[in-house]
Amino acid sequence: MTDDHYQVTLGSSTRVRDDLRDVTDLTAVDWTFEGWNTQQHTHGLHPYPARMIPQIVRALLGYYENQGVISPGDLVYDPFSGSGTTSVEARLAGYDTKANDINPLAAFLTLAKARPLPVDRLEAFRRDLMGDLAVELRAVRERYAAGDGFEELEEPEVREGWFPQPQLYELCTIRDRIDELEATWDGEHAADLARFFRVALSRTTRETSYQRNGEYKRYLIPESNRGDHDPNVYELFDREVSANVDMMRSYAERVDHERSSEVYLADSRTAADVATDSVDIVITSPPYGDHSTTVAYGEFSQDPAIVAWERTYDEMRNVDKIGLGGSARKLEPLETLEEWSPSLEATLDVLREKDGRAEDALEFFTDYYAVMEQVARVLKPGHPIAWVVANRTMSRVNIPTHLITTELCERIGFDHQHTLAREIPNKKLPLENAPENTPGVTGELMANENIVVMTAPDD
Repeated sequence: MTDDHYQVTLGSSTRVRDDLRDVTDLTAVDWTFEGWNTQQHTHGLHPYPARMIPQIVRALLGYYENQGVISPGDLVYDPFSGSGTTSVEARLAGYDTKANDINPLAAFLTLAKARPLPVDRLEAFRRDLMGDLAVELRAVRERYAAGDGFEELEEPEVREGWFPQPQLYELCTIRDRIDELEATWDGEHAADLARFFRVALSRTTRETSYQRNGEYKRYLIPESNRGDHDPNVYELFDREVSANVDMMRSYAERVDHERSSEVYLADSRTAADVATDSVDIVITSPPYGDHSTTVAYGEFSQDPAIVAWERTYDEMRNVDKIGLGGSARKLEPLETLEEWSPSLEATLDVLREKDGRAEDALEFFTDYYAVMEQVARVLKPGHPIAWVVANRTMSRVNIPTHLITTELCERIGFDHQHTLAREIPNKKLPLENAPENTPGVTGELMANENIVVMTAPDD
């Protein structure tokens, strides 16, 4: 590692800058990127489960620029936006972006991270928001101690027992102040500015709650420890605002403000907001296909979205249910998938032999295939798609997602270019779980990913 620690070895001797624009051979890149800074610019604004690291997107964009396939000003699309890694990196490289996600928190985070803000407007909004906020929150505490009510505050639909008091009232006070500023702001960017500061409130909400630290799924800290949990909401929020403003300043100085980023709270199984043959490159990391035991995006997002973004409890509870393979999915299982993917057929056979979750796996890949079809529709003929997938397990059976992805895409007419393996050195995912919910019984999950690179059908 050199003094410039944002470097990666290509082959035995070639080195590239931290922007990875010099990549000319995808197979020579060490895709693990262990030790690299993954929180640069706005990437560090807010945590999110199973976040794709920015260097993957950066290297892919650099490679295809060098190949003359894409150039700044083209359109980059991500059908599974998550917290916006693809959109942020594409904007930094000078591209327009579009993205979909069914999770309201994901859509909001992507917009907040990808759209640059004028620094003078950012600082002005910050001054108006933070001015005498500490005094107002202290008054909330005093009112609560005196036994006064808070009839003027609309309490969010969080579940009872998940927040200390009066901290929940303090969070609502910040929420209402952002609302008022957005409604009365004199100048442009009111919605974008308010969205940006709600990110800090979202993170403060999670830190204030009784959510157990280090967990993306919803787990309460032990009741015996809750008496010691008395967070200072102002200090937490002020810290988040200061850090986020610094990150946005760094981002805004580097990004082309004339480019555009659009994010749709929408289902990529239909991708209704993305026009046919309009996209120049797709870079995405699909969900892992098991919200209940692996990555529960909705559980992670529930309280932050309800408090900071004023979403409803029912809407956020439904996020994991409507995801790929979720319990509230709408597509009927597509039995012919097994004919089109030998790897899927073999996997389902093993699951059926052991009375495993074959139906769940088939439902996930049916939904995933619908997204593949939409990607084929929106992507320009011959242009690239990169699927960043992990090979998880179901019922203790390894699911070769990279092989299934390749085979199903080839059925549609995609041309396979590369499958690039990478370790996951620091990704916050469970490496073990208890699929049978039996005490002491665990099963391995995933510690590696594959980047499946393909090109869209030519016709």
